[in-house]
Amino acid sequence: MEPFKSNLTGRLVLGALSVATVFAAYIWVTNLPDNNPSLLPPISDIVKSFYTNIVSGSLFTALWASLFRIILGFIIGTSMALVLGCLIGWYKVMEYLFDPLIEAVRPIPPLAYIPIIIIWFGIEEFSRVLIITIACFLVCIVNVIAGMKNVPQVYVDAAATMGATRFQIFRTVAIPAATPFIFTGLRIALAAAWTTLVASELIAAQNGLGYLLQEGRRYFLTDQVMMIIVIIGFCAFIMDRAFRTVQARLMQWSEARE
Repeated sequence: MEPFKSNLTGRLVLGALSVATVFAAYIWVTNLPDNNPSLLPPISDIVKSFYTNIVSGSLFTALWASLFRIILGFIIGTSMALVLGCLIGWYKVMEYLFDPLIEAVRPIPPLAYIPIIIIWFGIEEFSRVLIITIACFLVCIVNVIAGMKNVPQVYVDAAATMGATRFQIFRTVAIPAATPFIFTGLRIALAAAWTTLVASELIAAQNGLGYLLQEGRRYFLTDQVMMIIVIIGFCAFIMDRAFRTVQARLMQWSEARE
């Protein structure tokens, strides 16, 4: 336990040091005599923009709208990826049936679907959530399939010798053994959701963090743009850490440590 605590303390110290270094470097650059505050605003301007948007209520409204889209798209996309990915990775018939389709659409960037989605579904909320759903699904299902295909054969053979059916092995052996891959897929899908958020909110959105970004670009509010970038990074970091905490608790049996 003591080495673990020591390792955790060292990790926190090094992480805080890296953030402080970037923070100090930014302050130093923005205080240079030839710096243009309109292009690279000082920290004080970013904090002022943060305060202004909080007081006006626009930041909370935008943050809630974006989180709603991300969470909904993430849940739908990863749920489909988990179900279909487990079946494809375990049953050959499902693999032969769906693998060509997935491999055909997987290299296509989710943003490439925006024009056709607008044509088919218009510019309503459904279209924005659908873009995030597609992004989450495509990156998550690859990891789920890989996890199911990398189940150690010795586990399968041991369960089979004890009389377990193919479905029982799938449910009680294969899926738990693929959990590390599944969580990796979920974390990558979460990052993909944030990556596609801004693009999805370009579809005539009247609120959201992406909308505030576009508003900052349109009116040359660089401090607001920087403020939204920081908020997106912070929210994505917190959500990823939450996933890692859940993963660590569910996988205490694993020898792997991050």
